[in-house]
Amino acid sequence: MALIESLNTHYQANIASRFMRPLLLQLPIKKWVWDVIDSFAQRDVSLFDYQSSNHDDLYQQVLAFCHFITIIRRQLLPVLKNHRSKFSGPDKILMDMAVNAFPSNINLLAEYTKKLYHKLVEFDNATDRAPLYLQYKELEELISHL
Repeated sequence: MALIESLNTHYQANIASRFMRPLLLQLPIKKWVWDVIDSFAQRDVSLFDYQSSNHDDLYQQVLAFCHFITIIRRQLLPVLKNHRSKFSGPDKILMDMAVNAFPSNINLLAEYTKKLYHKLVEFDNATDRAPLYLQYKELEELISHL
């Protein structure tokens, strides 16, 4: 529960901020990835019940974050320092701070995503049903490259 809240809060405050979101929207991120991440970000975390949650949704969210992070690392981070801010005054300073902190913030988002995946797998393995993570073949590889 705390991990989901941390991931959600970090994403909203440091990744999808008013300074970074316009840059992210220029990336070739598939619509389903945006839809899943936006749904996750809009979720009221205080109402989230890990035990009764649809774990398939959580795996989908982890998968979406993996794709999101991978695209950002490949396409945005290498050119981010060259970004010319359209802001001026105090907003330019805040934009520069957001740009400088963004690589570290993406790394932290990746760590939260990996931890959530491993917690889900741990929970899956403790149940009597077939583990859901086996249905997400690409997820293990994506997680290992985060």
